[in-house]
Amino acid sequence: MRSIIVNIQRTYRKIDWQLLLFLVLVLDVKLFVKLAALLLLTVINRRRISVQGVFKQRYLWFYFGMIVIGFINVLLQYKYLTLFYVLVATLGTLFWILCAVAAFHAFGIIQNGSLVKKYYTVGFFFLLHISIILFNFLSIIIETGSINPYKYKGLNNKYFVSTGDSLKGITFDSPVTTAMICAFGILFFLYRRRFFYSFLCMLALLLLASNLTNIFLVCVCVFIFIFHSDRIQKSILVIFSGMLIIFNVVVSPDNNEHIFSFLYKLVGKAYYLPKVKVLTNDELKQQPDSLLTIKERRIKTALIYIDSVNSVETRAKVIRDQKNNAVVLQDKPKDKDSAFYEYRPSVEVKGKENRFSILLKELYPEAKKDSLAKLFDWERSGKLIAYKELFSFLKDHKDKIWLGTGIGNFSSRVAFKATALDIAGSYPAKYQYIHPDFMDNHFYIYLHYHSQWQFEHTAANTPDSTYSEILGEYGIAGILLFVIFYCGYFLRRLRYLTYGIPLFFLMLMGLSVEYWFEQLSIIILFELLMVLDIRSLTERRQLT
Repeated sequence: MRSIIVNIQRTYRKIDWQLLLFLVLVLDVKLFVKLAALLLLTVINRRRISVQGVFKQRYLWFYFGMIVIGFINVLLQYKYLTLFYVLVATLGTLFWILCAVAAFHAFGIIQNGSLVKKYYTVGFFFLLHISIILFNFLSIIIETGSINPYKYKGLNNKYFVSTGDSLKGITFDSPVTTAMICAFGILFFLYRRRFFYSFLCMLALLLLASNLTNIFLVCVCVFIFIFHSDRIQKSILVIFSGMLIIFNVVVSPDNNEHIFSFLYKLVGKAYYLPKVKVLTNDELKQQPDSLLTIKERRIKTALIYIDSVNSVETRAKVIRDQKNNAVVLQDKPKDKDSAFYEYRPSVEVKGKENRFSILLKELYPEAKKDSLAKLFDWERSGKLIAYKELFSFLKDHKDKIWLGTGIGNFSSRVAFKATALDIAGSYPAKYQYIHPDFMDNHFYIYLHYHSQWQFEHTAANTPDSTYSEILGEYGIAGILLFVIFYCGYFLRRLRYLTYGIPLFFLMLMGLSVEYWFEQLSIIILFELLMVLDIRSLTERRQLT
């Protein structure tokens, strides 16, 4: 007992509690928690706040520049300005201010105090994140009674290939956010030569089964294997590759179809060969699962489930027919326990699909849907279509190229939030705002895929992208600010860094799949880790 107490005391002394408070609270999924944490940090560090300190952080100029562009766009729309749009523009500006405040505090916390404590605290944060993921995974094993939930089809396929979506990390955020934190941890521990902890982060990432994050990480690992690693690190990367292969082949083989179908869609190829014959519903139910795609399997199980729901009625009808000397149904009643293993979408998912289907009919007349359907190949990835829409829009609206359409008018988390459909968090329904440029482009993509079967509700079919947001709503001016002030700040120091090099390239790829600045999560952690590596570089230079 005494040794345990001593270890706890040692751990307590090694931790920078202000940094840990920042990481746990500011990265939390709840916006009010982020606001409370930033306000508390502002009060605690009020004496360190100065205009000179703000302008010293050159990448903050990017945030201030985005606010200025947003304000200019509001002024340019003065003829059509409404209260609804003023609220949207205010909300968008608030997110940029919060990004700047979080970045300022992250920089200040890292620059002050023991560097050893900073590294220990960040490592402790990653371990807390992994521990929560593993605890959630253990709870799923207990609930299902299966050591491998990725093959468990009970509970109406509640887990199965979607097991990773049920795992939460320390931020309680989306699976993509949880996976990106694990990917950051892999690189952080790999270059800190804490290989066992890096292994744990890799294990947690595999359990999450985040295909896009895995693809990005593989690309980064190939780069560092060739250009930025020693022999031991190369060996660890080979082990990680083996872990990824084993997971997809042995643990979750059904997940492979998601990966390959996405990659094929991305390049515009059909993953499945066209069928010689279109199967009817009855024929589909008779086909073995091994001959069907995941989508067809789910349709099959849904059809069988409908049959099972109607089985009581069917049996009652048979009895009535027998009494009336009618034809007796020859099929045996369905086993009442078989429905336990049949896929059934949750009430929330089914309600969302129905709501979006109705909304599609209300917002888009048939003529409009037909014209949109002819513009793109809707069998391809929705994210790829979103990029094509962006460039097509700018080509047709040359007046929007330089400054964009304005905050919340084309593609952003704020734009989705303002729809008041709980897509990106709650928003008052009476202030609902949907700009025509958003409605005819990225909003239609989201509704199109999310009103379909749940198989289509993937990150590959969402239009979310930081690059689309900056170029679509802030134009070339926004892209220049991002490249010069944000990327430029880190690029000037990049070649001297350790984990900062792969982390930077991983973040650049990650920005293509989410509105990370508005999420106030991954981008904050990225900046903090980069500043930490830069400080370490500065102290190394001073010693030499």
